Amino acid sequence: MELQKENFTKARHIFHDCNRHLCIQGVIQGVIPGRIFTADDSRAAMVASTEGIYLGGNPDNDLFFQEMNSLIKNDILPKLDADDVVDYVVYYPQSPLWEAKMEIVMKDLYAMKSARMTFSHDLSNTDATLADGVIPVDQKLLTREDCFGLDDVLEEISKQWPSQEAFLDRGFGCVAIEETEQGPAIVSWCLTDWVVGTECELGIETAEDYREKGWAKKTAAGALALARQRGLTRVGWQCWSSNTASQRTALSVGFKPLAEYPVLFGWTNPLNNFLVNGNYYMRGDDAAGTEKDYARAAWSYAQALDKGWDWDGMASLYWNAACLFYRIGEKDRAKHYYRIAVEKGWDGTECQTGEDYVYSEPDCTAIALELAK
Repeated sequence: MELQKENFTKARHIFHDCNRHLCIQGVIQGVIPGRIFTADDSRAAMVASTEGIYLGGNPDNDLFFQEMNSLIKNDILPKLDADDVVDYVVYYPQSPLWEAKMEIVMKDLYAMKSARMTFSHDLSNTDATLADGVIPVDQKLLTREDCFGLDDVLEEISKQWPSQEAFLDRGFGCVAIEETEQGPAIVSWCLTDWVVGTECELGIETAEDYREKGWAKKTAAGALALARQRGLTRVGWQCWSSNTASQRTALSVGFKPLAEYPVLFGWTNPLNNFLVNGNYYMRGDDAAGTEKDYARAAWSYAQALDKGWDWDGMASLYWNAACLFYRIGEKDRAKHYYRIAVEKGWDGTECQTGEDYVYSEPDCTAIALELAK
């Protein structure tokens, strides 16, 4: 059953061991928008929000998981897609039994496996001063018209908070501003994703041209200083296990690793999800222990491309499909996709870029020569 908001606290005991996910407590307390579904015996539950889908409790209720699969497939993901939410992440407890049950929860959704990391900071030994060029995010900043990059900050606030007023009332953060030839520009920002009680979690972004220059560390340190000034007791930080830059920034300002755990992720639009699956299994994912699977990648690409879904004529998608079908011995289908790739403008130059969304294995030149016949 779906709980009404006034009854969200009834799910608190189900997630008592999920303290690494502040979002769950935020939904239960009504601070973060979300929905909560519980099994009839109140021993298992699912929290659904724009930040993720969280499962917890006792994993023995297969009927509940079947119903959650239907709910995710027919209700939650279509609504997220309609709200322009591109992708989603599913979090679940770490155990072999839960791993097995996720096959029921995610049946026919073709989610991909990856890994996330959580860090924690108790705000001890936090410097109370802000570095030069780092300023708090306040009403004055948000109304400036002379600052490049402010739109990105406003967009991030709108994604995480119901309004600017709500952010200015309960949230906080810092930006780093540097003078450029075009005028003052925000080159890095660190904002609260949410604040729940005396805890918060931070999100961070640095403009590409200003990375590896210390700006991320300065803005993160500034956000920690503001957290301490507000009397918070703990700050959380999450990132993908493959995001080593984010991990370095967290460690550089005193965060301690709390946990690393598997997750499932996918794209809310099923056809987009097939294309992402194609790329995922074409490359594999070492962090998640996923090996390359050319047959599965080829099948995934075909599910979308055969319906004409190709991200506005992206030729490399057809090239990838051609190479993958060639690798698994389906030469006629390989020729079919190669022909369309050429019609879409494929000339092979993208193979030289080293981009991970393009098939560029050592045999790609030989495959191209063979298919060109």
